[in-house]
Amino acid sequence: MLPLLCGVEPGCAWADGEPGPPVPASFGQKLDQFQARTYHFLQPKVERIDRWFVRKGTEPLPVPPFELRLGLYALPDLDPEDHFHLKGLLDLDAKVYLPNADRRLKLKVTTLDPTLTPGAPPIEARRAARIGVERSWTEDLHATLGLMTSIRPQLYTHLDWSPTWTAGRWKVYPFERMYWESRDGPGEITSMMADRWQGFWNFRSAASLKWSEKSRDADRAVPGGGKGWEWEADLSLGYVTELLRETDIGRRISGGDMARGTSVRFSVLGTPGQANRYLLTCFLKRELRNRWIYYIVAPEIEWNRAYHWGREYRVTVGIELLFWHDRLASNPVLRSGP
Repeated sequence: MLPLLCGVEPGCAWADGEPGPPVPASFGQKLDQFQARTYHFLQPKVERIDRWFVRKGTEPLPVPPFELRLGLYALPDLDPEDHFHLKGLLDLDAKVYLPNADRRLKLKVTTLDPTLTPGAPPIEARRAARIGVERSWTEDLHATLGLMTSIRPQLYTHLDWSPTWTAGRWKVYPFERMYWESRDGPGEITSMMADRWQGFWNFRSAASLKWSEKSRDADRAVPGGGKGWEWEADLSLGYVTELLRETDIGRRISGGDMARGTSVRFSVLGTPGQANRYLLTCFLKRELRNRWIYYIVAPEIEWNRAYHWGREYRVTVGIELLFWHDRLASNPVLRSGP
């Protein structure tokens, strides 16, 4: 009898008895319900907007699921003068497809700063929300036009070219961006990233060159300034067991495209003729809940010429929520075959 009693769970009943009370949902189950309800609440709103563009007498095209990524981070920082700073970051990236308006058109709401080089520290980003429309002519060529919300809003636009080339076990990701902001003026970013897989091990290298009118104006006040030019070089070695889908997020030297993995990155940033900063970053990302909640820990050390190469310590700690319909990620071994 004792084993039978031990096997009775809350909510169970004997064959001739009344059902017991329902088992309360766990905290994790409530989180999953929140993720599902968020999707099922927002997706019909997206489809309703898209139906405005259906021509009379035509069959409406199916609307792809919207994609929403939300990151919440804390960035404690100890500068070379031993002053402590704490900064919070909200990282938002949403894509809404409107196939009945235009098959290659999508709305974007993001806090990602398109004027930064690929490996720049997140603490340097302007986290104002950007609301825009992206138009794609090919898989590699995109243009975006929108509004950056801030105390002084400004229009922005950028044209991106980002193909992917394969050479044996190497993949190469050239990137070209020309951008313009109504207050800060034009700029341009050229970068090249390459990566190679060996099992779960991944090696990445990247080099970037940036020019902006805003930096040029600032350099004019500094003797020997870079005339608006900046460069960056990065090397990264990681052990990655799962990646976010490449078609959605692209490959990133920062490691932000990982779903589960650890990497170490060394970066050098400078202006023509000199290096101004060295950064050493360890990036760790793990699944927290059902392939849609992840936690991130990224300690970093920076050596800066402006502080006579004094060390600055910072760490990024946070969680990332993926409100994607299928939440799929990819196995790097399966996608890196010969």
